[in-house]
Amino acid sequence: MRIILLLCLAFMLASCGETENDGTLQGYVEGRQLNLAPRSVGIITALNVREGDVVEKGAVLFSVDSERAQAQLDQAIAANAAAEAQLLNLQKGGRPEEIRAAEETLREAQASYKLAEQTYSRTKNLVERGVLSTARLDQDRANLDATSARVTEAQSRLEIIQLPARPDVIEAAGRDVEARKSSIVRAETELRERSIIAPAAGRIEMVYRRVGEISGPSAPVLALLPPEQKRIRFFVPEPMLSQVAHGGRVIIGCDNCDAGMGGEIVFISGKAEFTPPVIFSEKDRAKLVYLVEARPDQPEKFLNGQPVDVTLQ
Repeated sequence: MRIILLLCLAFMLASCGETENDGTLQGYVEGRQLNLAPRSVGIITALNVREGDVVEKGAVLFSVDSERAQAQLDQAIAANAAAEAQLLNLQKGGRPEEIRAAEETLREAQASYKLAEQTYSRTKNLVERGVLSTARLDQDRANLDATSARVTEAQSRLEIIQLPARPDVIEAAGRDVEARKSSIVRAETELRERSIIAPAAGRIEMVYRRVGEISGPSAPVLALLPPEQKRIRFFVPEPMLSQVAHGGRVIIGCDNCDAGMGGEIVFISGKAEFTPPVIFSEKDRAKLVYLVEARPDQPEKFLNGQPVDVTLQ
């Protein structure tokens, strides 16, 4: 019985010693890693990093198959070239071959008219002299009128061929060209997104999938942890809660770390942990702790999950 009393006394003294510590709190490092995945489903064809690698922003991390995206881009470029040629054709009018043919028709009609005009003049002169009848003059007059009409028709056809298309037709063709260009941009974006680049500098924490496996928007390939996404998480007892505030400073220590490293408090939880079940007596309040997060000044000095000591300033 005496031994039991001595053990209880020793335990109570140890507990008192823990409550009267130097204010150092226990915590750990937590990283908000970025799970990177392609926007569309594909087979991984290249994986350029390994777990633990440190990469720079913009580095190509992995790629998925791009044959279909390349084919779509080629198709969009070809369709745009055809649409631009059609627009140019509408703006310039008829083709050179058509214009030359219309010009030849006009020259033939003009030659026929000139011949009919000369024939009519000779017939008129002979009729006036009484050599020919007026019936022949009427016939030559009709032929002259017919050739004149053919000249007018050929001239009008040449002018129509040389004119560009109607404004509404040209406008529609222009809109089609713009749509084709948008398709090219979309196809280029799709092809570019088949190679995933690092959105920020950081460390590769985990590789989930390898070359040859299928990945997609809901199946990330790897996890990247930027240094600025690291947080120091620690729990503050309820009696010490008044000592913490947003923007407050803390001193961070760890095994074999540089002395004097600090951080800034960026989050204080509004919910207590390990809450006693019923009444918050003074003794029970000592059991309440609140989660606090601090952003370290030198995040590159810490590893994800590393235990640390935190001292409030």
